[in-house]
Amino acid sequence: MKSAHSIKSIAFIIDGNRRWAKARGLSTSQGHRVGFDNIIDCIDWCLEEKMTTITFYTFSTENWNRSPEEVLSLMNLFEYLLTDKLEEIMMKGVRVRFAGKLSMFSKKLQTLIANAEEKTKKQKKTVWLCASYGGRLEIVEAAKKLIGQKNITEKSFEKALWTAELPDPDLIIRTGGNNRLSNFLMWKSAYSELLFLKTQWPAFKQKDLKKAIEWYEDNIQINKGK
Repeated sequence: MKSAHSIKSIAFIIDGNRRWAKARGLSTSQGHRVGFDNIIDCIDWCLEEKMTTITFYTFSTENWNRSPEEVLSLMNLFEYLLTDKLEEIMMKGVRVRFAGKLSMFSKKLQTLIANAEEKTKKQKKTVWLCASYGGRLEIVEAAKKLIGQKNITEKSFEKALWTAELPDPDLIIRTGGNNRLSNFLMWKSAYSELLFLKTQWPAFKQKDLKKAIEWYEDNIQINKGK
């Protein structure tokens, strides 16, 4: 049976990995590992809900300023995702897309990213991973591409974005307790519904997604009634 809700494009700011780990006496790298595994599970939950575009904010441009040890751990997790987990992701029937300043990644990781995008390009449903990503930088980079052009419109500007082909999210969920976008999808989030949860990302489960969908539908109905 097709899900009755109207969410087709959903995005997640996956915050809280480090605090979740610290509260359990685990290392930061262990927290991030559980968080990355939860991305895999969350893809399944969203597909069950008939969503066609699923976006995760996995690594911001600001995250490069974290300790070298933590950055290395995260880079290793991206490699893990694009090697050990790639076949599992492909079996879900989704296309993998990356958005961000990918030139900041190692050549090896850039090759793995290109390989994942190429192998999954024929799939209709899409998982976007915003990595080495910053919303302001995305807009600046788009502006650079358009310098010298006349009659720039919102439509032509959007085509220059890293996320040009990403449908605007109907709903953006941020876990971890902070009530802000933190430089995520500054252009694409203009009309998204925003839900901020105290639940830390590794603890976010399918029941939380279902509650978020209910919240979204209730909110949409309230706005329609105005």
